[in-house]
Amino acid sequence: MRVPSSNIAARLVTNTMKRFWLCMIAVVLQVSCTPVEDFGQYWDKGFVDPALEGSWKKLARSGENPDDVCGADLLRFTRNGASYALQAINPINPTLEPHEIAQMTADNEQRLSARSLRIGKATILMERDPAGLEKSASIMVRYEVKRGRLQEYWISNGDAVEFLETKYPSAKNIKKNTGEGEYVVIKTFDDEVFRVLSEIASNPTYWFLNCEYKKVP
Repeated sequence: MRVPSSNIAARLVTNTMKRFWLCMIAVVLQVSCTPVEDFGQYWDKGFVDPALEGSWKKLARSGENPDDVCGADLLRFTRNGASYALQAINPINPTLEPHEIAQMTADNEQRLSARSLRIGKATILMERDPAGLEKSASIMVRYEVKRGRLQEYWISNGDAVEFLETKYPSAKNIKKNTGEGEYVVIKTFDDEVFRVLSEIASNPTYWFLNCEYKKVP
């Protein structure tokens, strides 16, 4: 569930600026969606969750403005065979420069492939570029659908990294990143990754409610 391209967001007016900087803060606070290099055989184990189909409008949490919450303003899930075509749509300010409007329009039109995967009592959403060209598009988030609300959870990286380094220090495909920051990265989503995630997928210690959406026509 994507956000506007950072090279455009850095120059946008107030509302989009808020979304961009809140996402940057989320990275600093070690709370983010999880990058996945390759979903491997688990992509084929994914399914189309009928509860997701349609359009979802982002809501504000208590005392907050929706524009202050990191995440697309509108998510649209359209059935496309064995996957969903997922659009993350944000409003476009008509006063922007033409090249900025063109970039944001292209971002809004981008469609990722999305499938759900159950891990214990939890469900995750696997997202990837259907053409396989944009590797950075491959991410994993946990979600729940309740009473017409879609709740999107991001992993709490500080707690998750501590768990991995304590219990699975030799894990090959799920580990702490290398370089700046401290966050969980998944290389190939295999049986090892599934076993590790099975221990934390339903534990609220390791997840953060990033944003909530309401089903809309």
